[in-house]
Amino acid sequence: MTSREEPVGQCSPYSINRRQFGLAVGAAGASLLLPPLDAIASTDYPSRTVTILAPAAAGGPTDIIGRAAAQRLREKFNQNFVVENKPGASGNIGAQVASKAEPDGYTLIVLLAPLAQNTAIFRQPGFNLEQDFKPLAHMASVDLVIAARRNLSINNLDEFLAYLKANPGNLTCGSQSPPQMRYLMQTANVKFTVAPYKGSALIANDLIAGQIDIGLVPYSDIAQHVDAGSVKVLFTNGPKRVRKLPNVQAVGERFPGFYFWSWYGLAAPGNTPAPIVERLRTELIGIAKSPDFVAFVEKLGLSPVDEPGKFNEVIAAEIAQWKRLVVELQLERM
Repeated sequence: MTSREEPVGQCSPYSINRRQFGLAVGAAGASLLLPPLDAIASTDYPSRTVTILAPAAAGGPTDIIGRAAAQRLREKFNQNFVVENKPGASGNIGAQVASKAEPDGYTLIVLLAPLAQNTAIFRQPGFNLEQDFKPLAHMASVDLVIAARRNLSINNLDEFLAYLKANPGNLTCGSQSPPQMRYLMQTANVKFTVAPYKGSALIANDLIAGQIDIGLVPYSDIAQHVDAGSVKVLFTNGPKRVRKLPNVQAVGERFPGFYFWSWYGLAAPGNTPAPIVERLRTELIGIAKSPDFVAFVEKLGLSPVDEPGKFNEVIAAEIAQWKRLVVELQLERM
């Protein structure tokens, strides 16, 4: 027996008989036929309650859009979708929680424009908006306005600017996004006091109560109060006048190139399996385009979206704009 021969009836650690070989080949072949684990996970998705985080207080557009989406997703998937409010730090707190959530499709988030601004303004916002999230669908947009308590002796943009030139710092402005207010102050070369708020609905309530002088709010939040005479709109914050308010001045009329708006859309944590992301994206795009949802959005005073599938482009453009403004306006980073 040579050194390369094995004794009869014995096997070396490296030898294998025909039966073992056949079993090994069969197992390998079967494994090639199995779908990836994330595909398996998506076949029964969702099998339990899905939480949609709204990084703002209850009652505002962020919360309302989240609940409207949750209701329609519940009907589409025959599974429970619930909204959990996580307000604070201009939306940063909710975004931080969502960015660290298990990326399994059971935690989603309503993204809003201030989060893109925070990416440029905050040195450490606690999340990376473009890396930590997978955009699903752009659900709605809204025109932002500067509204005032009803008894304030200012009625439009011209009077607002003239008053602050004569009385710098004498107005208190509620805002969910203080950086936007710094943008306005530096562009218009005026000064007022900014009071941070956790949600636009809270700003509207304090305007009605006369606790603050002015506030940056989505028009949808105060439309009914304007009609009732409880508050008034001084101007809009876009480049031109909006269809709903043809007689209200826009900041862009006095300062060309100035604009900011607000938008709302849903996203998932960044490493959520692609099949789950695509299922959610398909359903949400269909929801955003549906006549029922479009009518709902318009009734709120929001604007429906023509291309909800391009939410990633909306986010990227907003981040780029605010990174530019940080430099051009020498905004202090927080």
